[in-house]
Amino acid sequence: METRNGAAPTQSYDPSASPPADSKASVFEDFIDIFHAPSQVFARRARQGFGLHMLLVSLLAAAFAFANRGYMTQMFGAEADRTAAKMMADNPRITPEMLEQSRSMQEGAGMVFGYIGTPLIILVMALFAWLLARFVAGARISYGQAALITTLAWIPRLVGMFVTTVQVALMDTSTKNGMFDLAVTPARFMDAEASNPKLYGLAGSFELFSVWSLILIGIGIAVVGNVPRSKGYIAAAILFILGTIPLLMR
Repeated sequence: METRNGAAPTQSYDPSASPPADSKASVFEDFIDIFHAPSQVFARRARQGFGLHMLLVSLLAAAFAFANRGYMTQMFGAEADRTAAKMMADNPRITPEMLEQSRSMQEGAGMVFGYIGTPLIILVMALFAWLLARFVAGARISYGQAALITTLAWIPRLVGMFVTTVQVALMDTSTKNGMFDLAVTPARFMDAEASNPKLYGLAGSFELFSVWSLILIGIGIAVVGNVPRSKGYIAAAILFILGTIPLLMR
């Protein structure tokens, strides 16, 4: 028998049962408990706002972006060079001056997005999570609850950013020129320039902390929406597919 979301494995699942009442746990405890008791975190925050959690997640993400700004600039520049080479091959009328201007703009936009992009991505993902929860999983959750789920599920990605920061501090990254060169993903072991772009993007989508985040979204939809865990995972799987599409269009 399926277990009740947020309950002990020995308890039976009751789709009509309400999540446990909000506890007095602190936001700091949420950031710890999401790694070992995610159902409890989603259950106790189901009827609360997401603003404070999103603020903290966004500030931490911006701090990691600042710490890694040198490497990020190098990576964005390498991606721009690959894009430029493809553009020149497709359109000989493009001049090096035009490409250099485009490269500078891409680097600048990439760094700005690194600082402010996290809350924007979370809010957009929350919209898709909300739609999938409602129409695929049959979970009656609000957009605010979807944003809460997506925000809490983003916390493992912060660990991924920390792992990148440690690598930047301890390794020689001067030869790293791919967006997945420091990521925990199969694409790390592929050559960003020699590999098929679509295959490279597909491999990159299986990044450990991103997949972990999506699994948490599935759990959150199940707990907050009071639906079977399997339906939450189906919604998360579709969200994974939607997120992979841009990587396949490179």
